Amino acid sequence: MTIIVPFLGSVILFNQAVVDLLSISPEVVRRWFHLTSERPDEAKAAAHTLTLSRLYLVYFGLSFLGFGSAVFALFCPESIKEYPSVTNYQSVEGPLATKPRFRILLRHAAHHFCFWQWSMYDDLFPLTAASRTLRRLGEPVDFRRLFITVILEVYGSWGRARGSAPDDHEQYQDEDSGRLDPWKLARPMAFSRRTEEWWVDELADTSFDVATRNDILALSYMAYDHSKPLWRVLAASFYAVGFALLLIPTFQTFYNVLSSLFARPV
Repeated sequence: MTIIVPFLGSVILFNQAVVDLLSISPEVVRRWFHLTSERPDEAKAAAHTLTLSRLYLVYFGLSFLGFGSAVFALFCPESIKEYPSVTNYQSVEGPLATKPRFRILLRHAAHHFCFWQWSMYDDLFPLTAASRTLRRLGEPVDFRRLFITVILEVYGSWGRARGSAPDDHEQYQDEDSGRLDPWKLARPMAFSRRTEEWWVDELADTSFDVATRNDILALSYMAYDHSKPLWRVLAASFYAVGFALLLIPTFQTFYNVLSSLFARPV
């Protein structure tokens, strides 16, 4: 509902009836600011001014929350809006997922894994690589660790099912250590060539059958959750400013009430 505040907030919050209803008691304001009781008009004017200033803060605070909610509603992936957690996503999507869908999910997770490798291989994709600074804003360490573990397990299961060893595919090994390079495994999935389509599909089918089934679903959800970092930062900024503005009158009231308790009555 905060989305409508920028459009209707001024009509609602600054309506005379609303201002009168939310107006702070002049007697309370007199005690807060230690005004003399002989001048009631002064206390009434101060109460009216204080009420309007707080309504301004509430209006702008709710407006910024509305901007953040609008950004979230427009750009947040549907999977994140529909499912509140990764376990909920797994429990609902797991029984419905098919092998063709798993092929899409694995490619999607691999594409995000390559995207977040901001410190490596940017020179290979100079036209499509996003800025390193932007990617550092939301680098998902948990996603990268899980992807590396899962992709090595899936590749091992695929190799054992075919009776082949990791050494049979030197193109996926690190040149220095001789170990499997997760990035070299992920790159054909994210940017597959026609000659590697069969291999990527077989890996996805393997992930569908083995114990990594739920892990692929978790990677897909985490990839959606960490996508669109620029819009995430923008929405978070709107929310932060909005809550900060709403907290100002709260702290002001707390301070005024606390100070009035220890002040001498006028």
